[in-house]
Formats: sequence, structure tokens, C-alpha cells
Amino acid sequence: MTSRERVKTVLCGKIPDRVPLIEFLISKKLYKEVIGRIPEYYNAEDIMDCTYKLGIDIAVIPVGGFSGVRNIGIKTNEFVDEWGIIWRKPEGDTSFGLDVPVKYPLKNREDWNNYLFPDINKNKKDRLKGIKVALKKAKENNIAVFGQIRGPFTPAWFLFDFTNFSYLLFDDPELIDEVMEATTNFYIQAGKMMIDEGVDAILFADDYGSNSGPLISPDSFKKHVIPQLSRMIKELKVTGIPVIMHSDGNINKLLPDIVKIGISGYHPMERNAGMRIEELKKIYGNKITLIGNVNNKTVLVNGSKEDVIAQTRECLEIAAPGGRYILGSDHSLHDDMPNENIFAMIETAKKYGEYPK
Repeated sequence: MTSRERVKTVLCGKIPDRVPLIEFLISKKLYKEVIGRIPEYYNAEDIMDCTYKLGIDIAVIPVGGFSGVRNIGIKTNEFVDEWGIIWRKPEGDTSFGLDVPVKYPLKNREDWNNYLFPDINKNKKDRLKGIKVALKKAKENNIAVFGQIRGPFTPAWFLFDFTNFSYLLFDDPELIDEVMEATTNFYIQAGKMMIDEGVDAILFADDYGSNSGPLISPDSFKKHVIPQLSRMIKELKVTGIPVIMHSDGNINKLLPDIVKIGISGYHPMERNAGMRIEELKKIYGNKITLIGNVNNKTVLVNGSKEDVIAQTRECLEIAAPGGRYILGSDHSLHDDMPNENIFAMIETAKKYGEYPK
């Protein structure tokens, strides 16, 4: 099978020739060793070249204008995005895409009433430039491309900062609903643009958990987030394209409601946050595709090659049977990892991820 065939097979609940591989490639030293150059900024051409050389089946490409991803050649320590959010690159950080928000445009309803919301159709050509590059290269190498957007929750709290957003959930819940409706509309349109270009799936990144549990209560999540999330998934899936969720953290208490509204897959099953692959496989393994779970904070960073092999095999042995599993780290490949550990994970997945012929 080609990578694209392999991924399509697993996402529709059938068993491919082997377990597919996915990664977010943000390690500069990995790019240097694999493709012989360090990209100036996070961009589709280098992502695709590195994905192909590594033998990974899926490349994840964000829509242009994605907050916090430096995909337009920004080289300063701070920058303001189209949402009016100021981002800062952490001191000593060498990986891509890890900027943090430090100043937010909104505080209250008055600010919202005067806020100029970004226009998804503005600079549409530039927004889709990375996707077009990725899809052209994907055809040459038969790699699957997932178009990446955000969900309702994260871009909404990014406008206020999380503390203020949390207060507003109680002080002005109607405002939170209005803002999340607007952010959802934006990313529905972004997803449809990428689907029209020909992506194989949409992956929305919308973190709902910390290491210890959900960032908001399950009741608030069900009341405020689920209606918008349900609407987004429904409008994107009607095109026939799978919709996959990325959420960090411990979201065990939220997953039942999320799975009910129709996600096709869940990434990255963060180990340090208590997302146990054996439990997730047992509960959801016949409903959605599970993705990830190789620890990118401990084993891939500080573990020996043998440790990486052992944990990769564990993931395969637990989650691969019956299909509906894509292997990867439980977030991304970053500069704290020895490249040898990354190569060991990929080689192990290919060696032990094959299904009987």
C-alpha cells in the first residue's frame, strides 16, 4: 500500500498492510540530519520533504494564519497575529511552533463589540499556499495530508487570556458563546477551503486538558463547547472527509461526549497526563482511530534506544489489533529528543506494525 492508501484504510475502520505513522515535525536538528537543511521557518515544503525521507505516512499542514505557528517567515522574538494576539518565542527554545501568547486583545463585552474579527477570505491565496505546496508534493510521493485548523475553545480563550475567559464563563456566558460561535465559523470555513483543495482529513487542534484533568468542568464543556464542536464536525464531515481531534492533557472525563458527536480520530493520547492506551483502546477502539501515545517527554527524550523500542512495541501490541490505530509520539518530535530515538521509533513501527498477509 502507499502511505495515502494505508491512512485511508485505517480511518475507515479497515486493516491496512501495516500501522500508519504520523508526526508533528518541529525539531530543527531532525530537519538538518534528514533533509540536510534547517528551515528558516515552519513551512510545507520542508515538512513534506522531511516526512517523506523519514518514511512517515501523514504530514500535518496548518492553514495560513494559524496563531502561534511561524509560517510566514517571522524572525523577531515577538509578533502580533491577525487576531491581535501578541506571541513570544520562549528563551532558549530551538524548536518550531512553540510560541506562547503574552498579550490578548479582549477583556470584556465592550471590547468584543468593537473588535474587528479576522476575515477568513482575506488573503485566501496566501492562506492556502502551504496546503497547495503540500498536496503537490503529496501526489509525487503518495503521502497523506491532514489540513490543520483550530476548534472552538482555544482561539476563543486566546482572545481573552485563560483566567479572564474562565471568569467570563460565569460572569457573561452569553459572550463566551458568541465568541466561540465566531471562532467556530472561522475554522469551519478554513477547513472547507482545505477540503476543496484535496486534503485527506481535517485535524483540529483544541487543547481541553492539563496533566491532571480538564481545563474546564465537564458541565461547562458540555454546555458551551460541545454545541460548537458538534456543529463544526457535522459541517466538515458532510463532505466525506474524516475529522480528527488533537487535544493535549487528561480529557478522560470529556471524551465520551466528544466521541458521541462524531470525531473520526483522537490524537495524541498524552501518557504523562494519564491517557492510558489500553483503556482507550478497550472503550473507543471500535469507534474512532486512536493516534499516538509514545512518550515525547520521557522515553523519546531521555530513554535508551531499547526503551523507545519497548514502548513503541507496547503501543502496537495494545492498539494495533483490529485496526483503527496510527502510531506516533504523544505530541510532536522536538529538539530535546536524540534523533537516534526518533529513528528507533519509526523503524520499530515498520518492523512490528505489519499485519499478517
